[in-house]
Amino acid sequence: MRKLFLLLVVPSALVVAQSKSFDPYARIGFESITPNDLSAHLHFIASPELEGRETTFRGQKVAARYIASVFQKLGLKPIGDDQSYFQRFDLEVTRISEHSNIAVTTRKGPKSFTIRRDFLTQSTRDTIYQAPVVFVGYMDATLDSAAQALIKGKIVVAFGGRKGDSKDTSISAARRVSFSRSFPGSVATMVVADDSGSGSIDRLYARFSRAMEKTSMRLPGAQTRGGFSFPPVYYISPPLAGELLKEFGKSLDDVRRKAQGGRDIKPTTLKQASVRIESKLSREVRQSENVIGLLEGSDPAVKDEVVLFTAHYDHEGIGADGIIFHGADDDGSGTVAVLELAEAFATNPVRPRRSVAFMTVTGEEKGLLGSEYYVKHPIIPLDKTVADLNIDMIGRTDKKYDELKVQDYVYVIGSDKISIELDSLLKTSNNESEALSLDYLYNDENNPDGFYYRSDHYNFARNGIPVIFFFTGVHVDYHRPTDTVDKIQFSKMAKITRLIFYTGWKVANKTHRLVTNTPAAAR
Repeated sequence: MRKLFLLLVVPSALVVAQSKSFDPYARIGFESITPNDLSAHLHFIASPELEGRETTFRGQKVAARYIASVFQKLGLKPIGDDQSYFQRFDLEVTRISEHSNIAVTTRKGPKSFTIRRDFLTQSTRDTIYQAPVVFVGYMDATLDSAAQALIKGKIVVAFGGRKGDSKDTSISAARRVSFSRSFPGSVATMVVADDSGSGSIDRLYARFSRAMEKTSMRLPGAQTRGGFSFPPVYYISPPLAGELLKEFGKSLDDVRRKAQGGRDIKPTTLKQASVRIESKLSREVRQSENVIGLLEGSDPAVKDEVVLFTAHYDHEGIGADGIIFHGADDDGSGTVAVLELAEAFATNPVRPRRSVAFMTVTGEEKGLLGSEYYVKHPIIPLDKTVADLNIDMIGRTDKKYDELKVQDYVYVIGSDKISIELDSLLKTSNNESEALSLDYLYNDENNPDGFYYRSDHYNFARNGIPVIFFFTGVHVDYHRPTDTVDKIQFSKMAKITRLIFYTGWKVANKTHRLVTNTPAAAR
């Protein structure tokens, strides 16, 4: 282990030696950041045992305790609740209620159908739909202008799968989106599930139960974010569909055969059945936690000022069929970089003049909730927070750089928005150390990908705090179960982490505090 460590740090030391301007007092901390150490941490953080680290779930709690144990081992000061490393807070969790139901009324009277047994939905709307029903055949139906006018304000019903393919009864994510977008103006859409196979209610529930459980989270009192672009989708059982579609055939199979015929079924309003959908939500409060530790600065005159290093340690949890979303790059890479940065500063013989703090936040995947809570309830006063250096996904190479066959780069976002001096300091630090390619492609707030607004630095920037967001781009495994530790490029990750260390070192040791170039909270 010791021999391998020496082999790994020698290239870094040689790079440093090439720059006479490199601060020798930072050398030991700088060289302590190694691919091996990053790998050791990430193999735990992204392991199956942590179950994808979904906010408020067991794996996230285990990750929080692990991070806190590292901070404690390094001797960081616990500045969280009750002199701990945790800043705990409540989250309101909403999901579809078991009291949701669909009532179908025919000439024989109303008949009630229950969620999970007779239908499923991932809708997070607490509402009642009562409207005429239009049957359109299959979910890939093409509607002319007259049919589009017919479905407005109505509930649309269709079989899953594709017309003409009796073996295809699947309801894939892509088709669900396509289906919901195909019927603009309808109030809700119903997909008829299959009797058996992948499209059955039982199979669909096995796939969607976790998603139904975790629908949405928000801070107590916060407004629900965004609106609803498309009508909600309900997956209905054959018995429920049979009640609805009796007027089209002797049995549901008979209706399906007719829908499979050569011509498209003409969209038709049901005359013998009406539908009332009552979609109810259940609400509960769960707790999550940010994890934070402090290393006090050496200069009594400025040690109340703090340079903050952040990353989010939550991810997507467990998905369909129990598949784990490991989140090795997103954002296991940033999380373990923060741990290495904490070790680098803690073990460096010389402490910086200003204090440095290390925080891994929760709830980023739910809407930047952990950092939002923190800036509303700051442990370190915001006016004493000199800068936030945020790390989110630095372990892989995106398509652009894959094609260029280049690994030694990093996307820099937000570095000049509030303090041009911070951006200048980053460039100087890079020139004196790793000499990476600094790519500002996503630095434009108007970039269509909007990355400036999509990670935790943004909540600090909104409060006028200078920020840098370090990022290496998205890849084919982004937000997929295949974002695993075996694909991480640890050598490149170590170089970026060392650059972040040295940039933070320079900010923390400046004779004056960073000069800001925009009014507080201007962005």
